[in-house]
Amino acid sequence: MLAMRRFLVILVCSLAAVPAALAGSTASGDGVLELKAVYGKVTIGKAAQPARGLLWGQMDTGKLIVEDPFLGDGRILVTGWDTKSFTPASTFDGTSAQTTYTGDNIHFRVTGGKYRLIFRGSGIDLTAIGVGVALLNASETAVDAGYYAVDSGDWVAAPLLTVKAVPFGTQTPPAPTP
Repeated sequence: MLAMRRFLVILVCSLAAVPAALAGSTASGDGVLELKAVYGKVTIGKAAQPARGLLWGQMDTGKLIVEDPFLGDGRILVTGWDTKSFTPASTFDGTSAQTTYTGDNIHFRVTGGKYRLIFRGSGIDLTAIGVGVALLNASETAVDAGYYAVDSGDWVAAPLLTVKAVPFGTQTPPAPTP
């Protein structure tokens, strides 16, 4: 009987801890960006202002370029690629490493920190939670270029023949340089 009570107390405590842990993983001002079946080029984060937060998804086929401007502040995991090439920080721009993945059925996950991802391909599906800017440019050869939504809003067709900046989360201006 005592073992059963202990088990129930542990179960109740763990059920209460999971939502608290999940709520703590997002910060005030975080937004949500969702992409569904996008065909073309998508850049999440700018070179001077990388995105931050969580991101996960998959791409049917194409190339994914990952830039990690602050090594060790989060993890970027990619699976399903056919080829991979790595450029260390010292030869890229001195601050960030760059890894390029190509193939079919590429899955990716960013578990926090700052990042910049560049996708060129088809069937790009992802969800990003945090702060950043996505640059969307659907392929002019796409029959259906895909869709995006911000903060649980309506799905909007990906832009053709133009690059559209889509901010998500509360944007803070970059700190002035002295």
